[in-house]
Amino acid sequence: MPKYRKPGTRPPKPESPVDQEDAFVAATLEASNWAQKNRPIVTLAIVIVVLGVAAFMYYGRYRDALHTNAALQLEELQMRVTADDPVVLQGDLELYLDRFSGTPFADEARLILAQVHSDLGDREAAAEVLRPLAGDVTEPLGAQAAAMLAAISEDLGDLQAAEGLYERLADRARLGFQVRDALASAARLRRAQGDPAGALAHYDRLLDEMDAMDPGRDVVQMRRAEVAAMVR
Repeated sequence: MPKYRKPGTRPPKPESPVDQEDAFVAATLEASNWAQKNRPIVTLAIVIVVLGVAAFMYYGRYRDALHTNAALQLEELQMRVTADDPVVLQGDLELYLDRFSGTPFADEARLILAQVHSDLGDREAAAEVLRPLAGDVTEPLGAQAAAMLAAISEDLGDLQAAEGLYERLADRARLGFQVRDALASAARLRRAQGDPAGALAHYDRLLDEMDAMDPGRDVVQMRRAEVAAMVR
């Protein structure tokens, strides 16, 4: 639909290529004049941009080198687990975490350090190392840390904390075997604390999680029958 134009007015005259070129030249001259008048500001802006790009590139190279060193040193520590003096290995793992705590490899080192602490009989120290990692059981390493922490909590006599970790694993862990192991442990704790009804609920859920041909199914059914008899 054509635009309404007031009677007696002329339509706007289209700009010619010459007019457009003159406008471009005028804008360019205006920008050039502004840059000349504000040369210190322009220079500072250029320096900031250059420094920013250089810093970004330096950080990228530094991060790549850090991750490479972290991976190589973790591999070396893993090979020393069964062969080295655990006290020496414990100190080296602590130094590793101080240096590489922000890398993706630090969580694996935490698991090794917790196991070394536990092997040396210091379960409190092992639990302290595991707690930051055990919070997110949806991640494989987090689930592994939570399972270790639950077992250590049992050894320390904190059955409530252990059961809470097992139940969280049963609800949120992504790997089927982690869910099944957690349900079996939670049922065992319920039974040990004199709660056969609670144990029965965990066994029922465990059987639902298991394949019909699972070789461990008969054992679970036997234990379920035992606690079911207690409920009656």
